[in-house]
Amino acid sequence: MSGLLAATGPALPLWLVAPPAFLLMLFLAAYVLALREADVPESRRRIRTTASIVMMALQPLLVYLFAIGSAQTPRPFVFTWVLVMGLVGTLVILALLDVLNNAKLATQKRQELREEFRKLRKEIDAFHRERRDAEPTGAGPELRLTGTDDAEPAEDGRG
Repeated sequence: MSGLLAATGPALPLWLVAPPAFLLMLFLAAYVLALREADVPESRRRIRTTASIVMMALQPLLVYLFAIGSAQTPRPFVFTWVLVMGLVGTLVILALLDVLNNAKLATQKRQELREEFRKLRKEIDAFHRERRDAEPTGAGPELRLTGTDDAEPAEDGRG
């Protein structure tokens, strides 16, 4: 069985592997540049920039593994696989850091919103207290039970 593996060449032709890898590399480079200008927290920018750079480093290794290298040259082939596994492990760790960072940022934002809500609630309560205190505390509005006014003469002519 090992003789069969040693006799085979690359898994895929280079013309099939290189263009998608090149396009992904361009996309990742554009993403890193866009992150510079984006309005995102600095911690998120650092984590995602690092992850994108790791993915860009991974691209040529994958092209080598699938389109250039083969088991006929075992030392560089195995070394490249070890590098790929290390970089994939680094990506997993960066993804976990991104998750934890997003949870931390969400908690901070939630606390900010709660504090803002408390301030607004206090302002609304103060506004209602001012309106309540501004109302006259006297006997209230005068109510007339008859249809006549004191300024008008009574109908019986006593006026």
